[in-house]
Amino acid sequence: MHIALCDDNLADRHQMERLLGRESDRQDDTSEMFIVDSYGNPEVMLSHPKAYDLFFIDICQTEGSDGVKVALELIEKGANAPIVMCCSEINYKDDKSLPENTLFIDKPIKVAELHDIIEQAKVIKAGMPDKVELRKLMDTVYADVSDVIYARERKGNTLVMLSSGEELMSIGPMWLFRRSLGDRHPEFVFANPHVIININHIKSWGPLGKATMSDGKSFMVAKVSREHIKEMSGESNT
Repeated sequence: MHIALCDDNLADRHQMERLLGRESDRQDDTSEMFIVDSYGNPEVMLSHPKAYDLFFIDICQTEGSDGVKVALELIEKGANAPIVMCCSEINYKDDKSLPENTLFIDKPIKVAELHDIIEQAKVIKAGMPDKVELRKLMDTVYADVSDVIYARERKGNTLVMLSSGEELMSIGPMWLFRRSLGDRHPEFVFANPHVIININHIKSWGPLGKATMSDGKSFMVAKVSREHIKEMSGESNT
């Protein structure tokens, strides 16, 4: 689990680092190791919000910023992880602008309460749809991975077709887009070196291994990929 800790109180931040280290040791039986990135201000953390599985935030001593602003900016930038607000000088529980699944923990933080909040965060994370970062003109869009029908490499970037009918861009080559999906999405299979298809969006199969997708687009699928799809889906007509 990759955790971001953002706290502008140095003593509190160091204490939280120690507590998370001890909690990571307690998680050995579940093979859940914690990697903690610790920040005294949110600027760097906000530059790559999708890198994290969990956030702990308390900003109350930085002029022009506070924990709520940081949390809302994380969400705006496409963070797809639970956010825990650590209540100290500011009681974040009273702020109605935070999303419903925001978690709260009071300082000074107790070991048992930290363990419980992390377990709650795991449940929330498991229920969140994975997001993929795409470009639409000059804007950044975060789409549900399940909405991706297929992706095609073109001129060094990747064009991604969504179930909405929009085709957006992922910056970088196909292999980089596939790697961004991680091991959690075996449903994405290379039809050929320049096309990835989502097997959940295959509508039908034609002769010689041609797959027609849910938007009507068809791709010839390499034999090795057809065998892989057959293993995953149990279909016999691939």
